[in-house]
Amino acid sequence: MAEEYYDPNDRPSGGAPADGSTTPPKPAPPQPNGQPWSGPPARPVEAEVPYGYGPGPVMDGNRDPAPIPTAPAGANATDHVRIGLWGAPRSGKTSFLGALPIAAMQAQRHGQGSWRISGMSREANGFLNDSVTRLSTRRIFPEASVGLRSMSWSVQGEEPAPGGLRRRPRRASFVLDINDAAGEVFQANNPLHEEITDQLARAQGLIYLFDPLGDRELATESFNFFYATLNELNSRVRDRRGHHDNRLPHHVSVCVAKFDHPALFEPAMRAGWVTQDSTGSRLPRVPAHLSARFFQWLCEDFRGATARMVRDGLATFFHPDRISYYATSAIGYRLNPQHIFDYNNYANVEEVEGRPRICTSPEPINVLEPLIDLERRIHAKPGLFGPKRSGQ
Repeated sequence: MAEEYYDPNDRPSGGAPADGSTTPPKPAPPQPNGQPWSGPPARPVEAEVPYGYGPGPVMDGNRDPAPIPTAPAGANATDHVRIGLWGAPRSGKTSFLGALPIAAMQAQRHGQGSWRISGMSREANGFLNDSVTRLSTRRIFPEASVGLRSMSWSVQGEEPAPGGLRRRPRRASFVLDINDAAGEVFQANNPLHEEITDQLARAQGLIYLFDPLGDRELATESFNFFYATLNELNSRVRDRRGHHDNRLPHHVSVCVAKFDHPALFEPAMRAGWVTQDSTGSRLPRVPAHLSARFFQWLCEDFRGATARMVRDGLATFFHPDRISYYATSAIGYRLNPQHIFDYNNYANVEEVEGRPRICTSPEPINVLEPLIDLERRIHAKPGLFGPKRSGQ
């Protein structure tokens, strides 16, 4: 009669049978080396874990602790870029934001790469949808902001790399956290001033909209909504020891708003700051290498008075090599039926029934560029993209 072998499922080792019977235990199987049999190989004990997470083995206590698994470097990594939007009442902040998705869709046609902007929430998408509909279809400006609203947008795109066509385009994918605030919020006595200052202090970059036309009126004078915020911003960054070489660490895009308006365009043209493209839509522009000096002229000669204080405040509190300047318009010029600039009829706003109306479909000027330049400068390694670039 063949010898029976031990079945480990019949009973616990050294105990009574699992069913409670008194049957004698089966003999242990013979071992090749003649040593007593110590039982079957140990199996990992499964830890009790909450439902849905799955069991895991209890590891040997002598092993080094293992970190949680992470994705490879760069895989599905989407950065958050915090940008603060700053400007006096009626400087065009909401129109600037509304023109961003339009400028993104037009970028490829202008040889500026390919960009896509979408909201990260229902509210953000609602803002984008409403803004594009107003500007492009209804041809009216967005309603002025009331209070303070924060939004997050997904920005994805590719832009031509510096150095020519042989290099691969730079790809970018980031989440833009931005605020849309009424200009009055930037006054020290406003109930929301502390909150907007907190947002600006946490931002990595700032878009400052300077409206040289509104600056001539007391209610919208830029300095009234500039210094109180700048002073408080500096105090907060100082208290958390966030200064960089004793100045604010932010990268700044200074945008001269409403460049399409004849009251600004004509004096700038007569002063020699404007050139015109010879191809395409033959758009006028301020050349990139003149943009900083153009802003100096605006503050010194065109507007003067408190505008010079704005200029001096920017130069004093921020690093000059972290500031870029742009001549900006959310709607661009009126173009003729052949889509070409015509100096005889370029104003793109007319009054209809007492309300301003956009004449032709918007062609934003330097709206996307300040944002993409900020993202590039925030993430670029030193020397990667060469010296700081100013806008046009």
